[in-house]
Order: sequence, then structure tokens, then C-alpha cells
Amino acid sequence: MKSLSIKARLFLRLLKNTKGGTVRVVFPDGTQDIFGAGLPEVSVEARDWQVFDEMVDKGDLGLAETIISGRLVVSDVSQLVQWACRNDQDLARFIHGTWYGTLADRFRRVLTRNSRDGAKRNIMAHYDLGNEFYKLWLDPTMTYSSALYTEADQDLTVAQLQKYDRIIDQLGINAGDHILEIGCGWGGFFSRAVERTGCKVTAVMNSPAQAKHNREMIARKGLEGQVELRQQDYRDIEGRFDKIVSIEMIEAVGETYWKTFFDKVSASLKSGGQAMIQSITIQDSLFDNYREKTDFIQRYIFPGGMLLAPKVFNSYGGNSGLKVAAPFEFGLSYAETLNRWLQSFNDKEQDVRALGFDDHFMRLWRLYLSYCEGAFRAGRINVGHYHLQK
Repeated sequence: MKSLSIKARLFLRLLKNTKGGTVRVVFPDGTQDIFGAGLPEVSVEARDWQVFDEMVDKGDLGLAETIISGRLVVSDVSQLVQWACRNDQDLARFIHGTWYGTLADRFRRVLTRNSRDGAKRNIMAHYDLGNEFYKLWLDPTMTYSSALYTEADQDLTVAQLQKYDRIIDQLGINAGDHILEIGCGWGGFFSRAVERTGCKVTAVMNSPAQAKHNREMIARKGLEGQVELRQQDYRDIEGRFDKIVSIEMIEAVGETYWKTFFDKVSASLKSGGQAMIQSITIQDSLFDNYREKTDFIQRYIFPGGMLLAPKVFNSYGGNSGLKVAAPFEFGLSYAETLNRWLQSFNDKEQDVRALGFDDHFMRLWRLYLSYCEGAFRAGRINVGHYHLQK
């Protein structure tokens, strides 16, 4: 084996302390070493020696970047993430990277803050990859948020509708209600709510591609009299509503604007009104470390985004004059949703490439979906329905 750098030796020394799974490391010269024992078994193949230095300097962000570049090949990213979570104490130094390796990313976080202009840029960076891209691998409802599974082998579309139905039922939405949906995506919720209950919906989004899709869908389904579509920033919402729904939009708000978001929800509710916010959260105990660094998802997938912890959600909600009930959490449903998306994405690889996306993009999206699946299965992140009342 080639003489390893100091950083590479440090990285391998950290691996020797791990347990609760086996990691096989294949080096660029074809030699290999095995760390840990038992299941799961994950293979990691380094295509050049520099990857070890990058992982030590940048931690999990460096790991992600070497995978995206194709210089590190992992047999199962979801399993690797779960293994890393089980060994977080031994790998803490690696996971967080060096101070100089993460400093630049703190500056990037400042540059991607979600001001009005920044929010539009950040939303477009993710959601305006093209409606055709998302249509290829999402289910027919075009739902890009966690489904709610009640059976392991349930169809994804059925599970997505179950999620929407739970929100409708918990809020008691009826024909007399005027609903505000903040961040309506491709219209899955508002179309289900209108078709089930006859309510009226004002649906807000900041993505031109989603707005185009929704205008066409509303016309096709004849919902013009019941759905008002607004392409605008949530901060510019006017009016008061009986109920508010926001499904996995708060993750894109950014810490600087959390108070603004909750204040807007409170101000937009009539007295006695209710809101349901579906939010991805990070464990309370991990939040302080998480907020100090930029992770792979923030850097490459959702620029400007940040997860709340349950305690943070409750604090901001309460300070905005809202009563926050204990959340209904369903993180394993999200893991299954991500797994289904990954399977569909892989099945449609040739169609995705036909849209002009290259190897780098394919590796990025596979990593994103599998990385998130592993984090949900490990319990590091969760998703929940947060029921608020004014």
C-alpha cells in the first residue's frame, strides 16, 4: 500500500474503533482493509488517495463531495449513514471536519440566506429543474414530501393520499372553509382537499415551474372557482384564513426567517383558526452542532435551507401566539418514501439522462435520496405533523 498521508492514517485509525457493522475499504492500489464486525456490511472503494484528506478536512460534506465526483464508490449509502450514526462517538471528529474545512461553508450559509430574492433563487435551484424531471419518478399526484404508510407493501400514491387525508381530517376541513396553503408544490394537497371537501384554497408557491404546472392542472380539473393560485413570497401573503396548511416548506425558510414565518402563520389565521405544518426535524440533542455547519443537503440540494428541532419549533410557535400540540411523527414512512423514489429514479435513468442530466447529477441525486433515507432510518431526523391553534 502507498505511504498514507497523516490525515489518511488519522481517518483509518478512527475506523478501527467502530462497531455495529462492517465497512470494507478498498484502496486505489487494490488493497483493502475491514473495520468493525457484523451487519450491515458496506463496501467503500476509494478511486484516489486524496479522498481521505478531503473527508478529514470537511467531514461528512467531504464524504459527500467525493461520492458526487465519482472518486468514492459506496455500495449502499443508506446503510453507511446508519452505520455512521451508530458510531457517532468514535467518528465525531470525522463527521464534523476540521475548523478550517467548515469555515468556508459558514460564509456560504450567509450568502444563501432566504431574503426575498435569495429565497426565489434558492427555490429555483431545486424545484425548477423542470416539471418533466420530477414527473419521471414522483407518483402521479406529483407529491414531493413524505407519504404516510400504514402497511409495508402499500402503493406510494395510496400512502401520499393517506398523508393528505390525515391533514384534512385532523383540521376538520369542510366546504365552508377558506384554506391557505403555504408552499403548495405541484398541487397534490389542494386538489385532494377541494375534491374531498369542497373547500376553497389560496395556494402560494415561489417556483415558476410549479406555478405553470398548477395553472394547467387547475384548468384541467375545473377548479378555477375554488383555488386561487398566487406565485409570491410567503412574507407577502395578505388576508386571514380559517385554516393553514404547509407541507415541508418550512425547511426552506432558513433560521434567520423562522420568526417571520411563524408570525406570518399567526397573523394569517382567524381567531380560533388552526394550522398543520408538516416539518422535517433534527433531534433536539443534535441541533446545536448541526446549526454551526453546512451539511451536504444545504450545500448541494436545498441552498439556504435548515431543519428545526422539535424544541425550536415549539419555541417559535409559542412565541408567535400559537398553541402547539405534540407532533404526530412518522419518520420511517419518510425512509420508505425515499427508498421508493430512489427505485423509481433508477428505473427512469435513461429518461432522466435524455433530459440532459449527466453522471455528476445522477450521482448527486442518488446520494441525496439514499443519504436522507439512512438518516430517517437511524432516527437522526424525523418528520411530523405539527398542529397549531390560534
